[in-house]
Amino acid sequence: MIAFYYGSAKRLTAEERLSAIRVVGRRIRAESAEPDFARPAQGWVVRDGFLQIDFEPFITGAAERWERYRRALALVSSSPSVLSGTPVIAGTRIPVHDVAASVAAGQPSERIHAAYPGLDDERIALAALYAAANPRQGRPRANPILDGAGLVSEERITRRKAG
Repeated sequence: MIAFYYGSAKRLTAEERLSAIRVVGRRIRAESAEPDFARPAQGWVVRDGFLQIDFEPFITGAAERWERYRRALALVSSSPSVLSGTPVIAGTRIPVHDVAASVAAGQPSERIHAAYPGLDDERIALAALYAAANPRQGRPRANPILDGAGLVSEERITRRKAG
């Protein structure tokens, strides 16, 4: 519904958009826990006087995104006995957030495949999707590279005054 609300902002008033969302929201809530997104298109058309809004493209898009997220959830497992419960790609010891960090950093797919040879493009994309929807919780862990780091110099540099 958010995609519809913002996608129709230039064509409909806020009142018209909210009214249409209420109608579709009631239809969705009236169904089971899993709405039938494959329902024929006329089931997703809202009519109010002369105004007719077809929600089918928005519902279809939401259903596709939801299915992709469900595949991402199925890809990930977490167990206290594997990397202390860190979410990993099922059947591996590859941390999902590490793969996602490589994607977010703009690493070329060849480099990601070299680092994680057991992953195909689909699993890499799903790992990035999972990590975006489920960010790490808590404080960042201490960086072991910085252990033992200390102050190199006590020298002070006087700044010029802006003038």
